[in-house]
Amino acid sequence: MNKVVILILFFIFGITSTQGQTEEQKNIYKQAFEEQLQMIKGVKKIDFKRAVYLSENSFYEGKLNYEAFCNEISTTGNKLKALIKQKSLENYKTAGNWATFTYVMDSLPVNNFKPFTYDFEDFMGDKDWTKMFVTKLIKSKSGNCHSLPYYYKILCEEIGAKASLALAPNHVYIKHVDEKGQWSNVELTNGGFPRDQWIIKQMAISVESIKSGIYMSPLSQKESIAMTMFDLTNAYEFQYGYDDFVLQTTDSALKYFPNNICLLMMKSNCVKYKIEKERKKPKQNLKLIDTQIALYKKTIAKIDNLGHKDMPPEIYEEWVKSVEEEKAKRNITTNR
Repeated sequence: MNKVVILILFFIFGITSTQGQTEEQKNIYKQAFEEQLQMIKGVKKIDFKRAVYLSENSFYEGKLNYEAFCNEISTTGNKLKALIKQKSLENYKTAGNWATFTYVMDSLPVNNFKPFTYDFEDFMGDKDWTKMFVTKLIKSKSGNCHSLPYYYKILCEEIGAKASLALAPNHVYIKHVDEKGQWSNVELTNGGFPRDQWIIKQMAISVESIKSGIYMSPLSQKESIAMTMFDLTNAYEFQYGYDDFVLQTTDSALKYFPNNICLLMMKSNCVKYKIEKERKKPKQNLKLIDTQIALYKKTIAKIDNLGHKDMPPEIYEEWVKSVEEEKAKRNITTNR
């Protein structure tokens, strides 16, 4: 056979094979999305641990081992229960929260004297999206303001304690009810329990955003699942870019968490991309462009009305470093 023909055939079938493989990988995302959607709809029992796994496993093309993931969480959970019993704290409502915080932040025999640390390298996941993952955190014992509170919540729920995610600009932290029945903040970035006023000041949170509930409010279980759907969308976009799947997932999650600023911003970015893509075509669909522009303006208007204000990544990085320096001054990681 002519060498040129062979090369052409190889090129054609090579492209077909790659496209088929990509579709298979995208299908893993779609299956994960459907399971998360069943949770948020109430068709399946809400399982935050499972929902987090689904997002991360999709990025890894279905190669993570769920049984191993669960066993790791279960083993740690048993250690935390033993710690509570050892300290005779069984009768305290917040015993599980204390044990989880201690395991993550302190240097103790239960964690082999290796507390979890903040990973300052590419902490926003711009180059490596796995920086956001709980599985990465468990393996390396270092994470960020996404993986640390997610892991905290998973461990609390593993041992029957309650912990809620809460949002701030570019940030996630924990809220839980204390012994007096009041909401308490847990900041895993610096291992502290800051008051609301400190968070407002440090994160430059507007009064409007607090009133609208987009920041500083404890998320419900369904809203937490919506956050894992956002994570799934983010991972998908990181690998494949913006397409209709991104809009489908964000719109579905927004039905159950309509004021989620992360989802709204993802939607606006996707719509903007679609407008720009259509404008680059030789023969533009003007009706489609007009429709998408209207949708983009509507989404941006809602974001503005909710009181959201951007915190530039470099400003957030400065804040993270400042709290780490404060943590070092206070010698917050100690042997107990």
